[in-house]
Formats: sequence, structure tokens, C-alpha cells
Amino acid sequence: MVGKTTKQKENNMTFADFDEGASSSDGAQGPYINWHARETLDGAISSRSFSIRDEDGGRKNISKQAEKGVVFDLESLKTGWCFSNGNVGVAPEWIWNDSPSRFNQPQPQDVGEERWKKGFYIRVALTKDTAVTWSQAGAGAWAGLVSLMRAVKAAEGEGETAVLKMTGVEEIKFKKGGTSSPNFEFVKWAPRPECLKEAEAPEAPEAAEEEIDEF
Repeated sequence: MVGKTTKQKENNMTFADFDEGASSSDGAQGPYINWHARETLDGAISSRSFSIRDEDGGRKNISKQAEKGVVFDLESLKTGWCFSNGNVGVAPEWIWNDSPSRFNQPQPQDVGEERWKKGFYIRVALTKDTAVTWSQAGAGAWAGLVSLMRAVKAAEGEGETAVLKMTGVEEIKFKKGGTSSPNFEFVKWAPRPECLKEAEAPEAPEAAEEEIDEF
């Protein structure tokens, strides 16, 4: 197991502390991955899967890669409220919590029929050379983040980054409708890959039409 990192965490969060949020627009750095509770409208990506957006704007299924294990940079984690009207090419609005260990921002009022949803931002290394951003909102994606953080907490210890793998999918039922979320299992602590050490300024992500997948 990798020893405790000497880098001071800017958000002062210990991995045992994570607020599940029981009750101004920041950027992100692509490429972007998404969890799909439902099949995409064009049928290119099946339900209950992860995808990455390619250079041509299409999407590629990367669920097999997630099942083998990917690296999560927990120090990059931010949580908060996200608003998106679903229009592709329009960056969503974010209201971030002060720290992932404290979900202290109240849910903003709905805008017409659209509502603000719990969301997050975290950097991920799919391989030692490929860094991506998982920045998403909605019940299915949020439940996946909760699963990820619970697995990290149960593992105890600390390292620069955490390697986790997707072990299955949980079906979530609501009074009206439902969704699905990925389940994660902790594999090990690992040094931070070079690809997660970028210093470039972040760029704003696009709104994703398939994020409107919960009830």
C-alpha cells in the first residue's frame, strides 16, 4: 500500500469523510466520461454502462475498462448542485460545496420544469497515459459516487490515488420510475499517474442529453 501522501489536500478532506448529501459555473477538463442509466437516444451506448466521448463527438462504451479497474484522483473531487436544460453544447451551471466532506449548499429552486440535481467532478485515469473527467449529475451517477466513496472508506489507509473497479449495477426504484447506478470495489492505493498531473486550465464541459435519465 502506498504511504500517506505528503501533499496537503486543498479541501482538507479525509477519505473517511464524505457527505452523501442526504436530504456559478466551474469548468472541467476533458475528455469526459458518463454513466448511462438508460440507452442513449441514438442507440449507440447501451443502458447501465460507461462511455467516453471521442474526437468526432460520438461515444464509445468503456464499461469493460471500468470493470478491470481505473484510477480515481480523490483530491480532485468536488460535489454540489448542477443545472442543465439538456441542450448539447451548453455548459451546465454548478454550485459547489465548500468541501466534499460537507454538503452545505441548499438545493436551488427549480427553473420551470427543470430542477437542480446533485452532481460532482472527479479526475480519472483510464490508463497510465489517458486522463479523463467524470463530471455528471443525476440520481444514478450520484449513487455511483456514493458507492465509490463507501468502498474507499472501508479500505481505510491513504494514498495518492485509489484504484477501483466496477463490480456490478444496482437498480434503484422510486415512487415514480427508477434508475441504475454502478457499484465499485476498492482494489488498491497507487501513486498518481503522470497523466493526472496536468497543470492546464480547465475547460467547460458540454451538457449531455442522456443525463436526463432519472425520475
